[in-house]
Amino acid sequence: MRGPFASSSVSSSRGTGHTLRANRVLARSHMLRAVFLCLFALIPPRGAGASSMITDQTRRPGESSQSWYGFEIGSTFSLPLPSASANRDEIGLDAGLSCTVKVSPSAGIGANIAYHYWPVSSEQKQKFNDFIRERTLNTLKLGGGTWGLNVLQVGGHIRVAAPTTRNVRPWLQVGASSYRVDPNTSGYSGDAGFFTVIAPPLKPTQHLGYSIAAGTDLFGRGPARVGLDATYHFVSCRDRYGEDLRVLTLGAHALLSW
Repeated sequence: MRGPFASSSVSSSRGTGHTLRANRVLARSHMLRAVFLCLFALIPPRGAGASSMITDQTRRPGESSQSWYGFEIGSTFSLPLPSASANRDEIGLDAGLSCTVKVSPSAGIGANIAYHYWPVSSEQKQKFNDFIRERTLNTLKLGGGTWGLNVLQVGGHIRVAAPTTRNVRPWLQVGASSYRVDPNTSGYSGDAGFFTVIAPPLKPTQHLGYSIAAGTDLFGRGPARVGLDATYHFVSCRDRYGEDLRVLTLGAHALLSW
């Protein structure tokens, strides 16, 4: 027969057992929660790494780090057409070099340098004579028959080509340049009635301008291509020569690409 002390001891032992089991279950739940949190913390980096690996695999070789698609260097040779500011009686000359970095398969940016010899038309020469005579009491004017300008062009351009893999490839180029215009004069004089005015040679001057070129690559083999092109030049020099220069040239080019 159990007494009151026996029943209390039994109940206390039972309570202690339940408490231990609850503590163990709670500890296990805390441990499982910590494990799950660690697993969830590790999942995003692995997912990101996997996604980046998949993206790298789907990209073409060299496409992820490539910021340009090629390099072109070419020479140009052209003749001014007898229109606008160009002379019809004397042949001019244009020779230049251009470099273009292709920032996409069909577009590029670059720089160019060119030398031009532009014999000006009689109308252009007359406008210049009117310009200097207004400033010298109608005493000075250019002599001789033709008048040619030596022009050095340095500038940059943007080129857009048609997306084609054939040898025939048309393109359009727009650029802005600085034009160093040398009047190529040896000095001139004028009679003012009771005295003579003598002027020294005109000094070269810098002027801003732009050019628009359209051309096509007709044929080529490997990295080399040749073709034809036409270029329109505009030089803002009205304040120096009485009229802006407008010259249209037609020529050929040769390109090497990498």
